[in-house]
Amino acid sequence: MVNKSSIKTALIVGLGSIGTRHLKLLQEIRSDIRVVVLRHKNSTVDASLNIDHVVTNIEDALNYKPDIAIISNPSPLHIDTAIPLAKAGVHLFIEKPISSSTKGIKELISLTKKNNCKLMVGYNLRFSKSLKFFREKILSLSIGKLLSIRAEVGQHLDYWRPHTKYTNGVSAQKKLGGGVLLELSHELDYLSWIFGPIYWVFGYLTKRSDLDIDVEDIAHCILGFQDKNTNHDLVANLSMDFIRQDSVRQCYVVGELGTLRWDGINHSVELYSKNQKQWDILYKDQEDRNFSYKEELNHFLECITNDNLPLISAESAFDTLKTIDSIRKSANQREVIFVR
Repeated sequence: MVNKSSIKTALIVGLGSIGTRHLKLLQEIRSDIRVVVLRHKNSTVDASLNIDHVVTNIEDALNYKPDIAIISNPSPLHIDTAIPLAKAGVHLFIEKPISSSTKGIKELISLTKKNNCKLMVGYNLRFSKSLKFFREKILSLSIGKLLSIRAEVGQHLDYWRPHTKYTNGVSAQKKLGGGVLLELSHELDYLSWIFGPIYWVFGYLTKRSDLDIDVEDIAHCILGFQDKNTNHDLVANLSMDFIRQDSVRQCYVVGELGTLRWDGINHSVELYSKNQKQWDILYKDQEDRNFSYKEELNHFLECITNDNLPLISAESAFDTLKTIDSIRKSANQREVIFVR
């Protein structure tokens, strides 16, 4: 077991909206940790962020001997950033997705194991109390045999970050790892967390809106899960978009005894049961926007101090990326693609 005081210096890579969020939450959790920020260029940093040092290259960052690093720069840069840190024995928290391509991920995983570094990927929805409750109800077979799954997530891209222009953001640019598949890959992560590995996919990707972006703004995906209890696959219909004026994040699971509905915006779980013939609220909370992010960061730090395995491993994040690649291939070839 590692003493908490041994985590003395944290490196934050990238200071966009998510990097700033992680920085502030880390300072709430551990105000004693020295913070070094790595940015790709010299620029003014808000003095209220209480950053100890700002550097512009990985070599200078390593001179401060960081114990942990939170990598929140654009996803195409994640692996090139993480590999030298892993070589130096730094524990890594990588914001989702783990990368924009599968290149270099196996090398990174091998390095972290060789140097005994923790590596966790930031799919924060797994720390949502309502989603955890939803998962527990499904796994306990409270609605009997599972028959069908439908999930959707969407919000107009121009509303994501009201104080910044969407065209300048990562989400809008292919070269920065944008598009709905990578940016909303939370859905692929939580679905595989609940229902097991995705075995095959059929995908349709398009850009239908007038958004000034060079990436897909709509993805329709059919996902096949292996049902060990029957000879038939369990199938999910997943819709993802950047275009809708309302905001939605929901999942419906139909079972023999009723339907469960998770609402990730209202943080609720509802049941329409075979007997009651109406929707009943099973769970509701007032979870604020930072809750799941703070929980995942706490979990990462605890994994280091207690020498535990992170909930979201590099291997599972790698699987999510392989699923994304398979969906892209399916969309191009207009056929079912087997992921594994």
